[in-house]
Amino acid sequence: MSASNKLRAALGAMLLWTGAAGAAGAARLEDTVAFVNGSPILLSEYRKELATSMAYWRKTEPGALDDPENLDKLRKSTLEEMINRELLYQEGVKEKIKVRDRDIENGIEEIKARFAPEDAKDLPPGDADAQAEKAFDKQLKSDGLTMAQFRHRLSKQIMARKLIDQDVRSTVQQPSEKEVRAYFDKVQAFLASGSTQPPGGFSPDDAQAFLEIAGQVKAVSSERVRVSRILIRTLPNASVNEKKRALETAQAIRKKLLDGASFAEVARAQSEDPESAPRGGDIGYVVRGVAPPAFEEAAFSLPVGQISEPIQTEEGYNIILVSEKRAAQSPDFDKLKDDMGRFLMNLRFQKDLQAYVKKLRSKAFIKRNLQAAR
Repeated sequence: MSASNKLRAALGAMLLWTGAAGAAGAARLEDTVAFVNGSPILLSEYRKELATSMAYWRKTEPGALDDPENLDKLRKSTLEEMINRELLYQEGVKEKIKVRDRDIENGIEEIKARFAPEDAKDLPPGDADAQAEKAFDKQLKSDGLTMAQFRHRLSKQIMARKLIDQDVRSTVQQPSEKEVRAYFDKVQAFLASGSTQPPGGFSPDDAQAFLEIAGQVKAVSSERVRVSRILIRTLPNASVNEKKRALETAQAIRKKLLDGASFAEVARAQSEDPESAPRGGDIGYVVRGVAPPAFEEAAFSLPVGQISEPIQTEEGYNIILVSEKRAAQSPDFDKLKDDMGRFLMNLRFQKDLQAYVKKLRSKAFIKRNLQAAR
């Protein structure tokens, strides 16, 4: 994960990603992409956040933003997220939510920890902290932020988080065991049916959530293998020569592994999968019917500890290592009920939060000027 994405991930995890600076009351219309109850969302802030989002999508979904429709959706959704955050901040001010210096300091320390080097556990504490501090400061400079500006924006987002905790999260009702059991039974029946369509009666969002939790139950109960991979990526329109060079690179990496090189170290250094590379190539458990056929066949037939030949998929050439195999087992309600209860609780929270923000929007004056960003 790049330093920019580390900063975004850290802030996002805490609902602390940098929102629009509301103090620039004198901003001209052409310098803004929106006004929220008179407070501007600055064009410069919008461009920074959009650029970060675009960089993330280009790494995780190469080619997705080549479609103008997808790019337009990303532009609009980025602006709407920034409007939501500004509304939450403004409501926090109205409700006199307090953000103390120690809240900000704790937030900064938590974010800095995300910049710790991958091998931090092998370094003296002072060295790891110094490296994290240096990486954090470098990213602030790259983003054109002073520490004072960063603290101000962090303060706004901490206020939004506290508001959500106070007005939304604290009111969410814990599902009863009977409700959790009924949901579990639906999941179990769905998996047994082999269907790919969720049961009727769900909204689109609830249907998507149902498919996600069903996938997780399937992952912990189906036959599965734990896999690490090294990916040498090829683009969908790669030429024959480009594919040949990628295959030769994968073959050279495999030889290095067979000669005794650490799979995890090579994955961190050479894999082109931005998600698994920092974890030494670990992609977690793979269940049947999820991975591309060639990848799945190799994963389930490969003995534990053996290095595969390069496997071609749409992403490129994969070298995989299976570290564990588990047999299929029936879903166990007693083992899953706590996690499923938390899942249902979070679903309720998300719905309540959406309703809360919708109510804020209904009372707000919002003027958009997205053309300024083009």
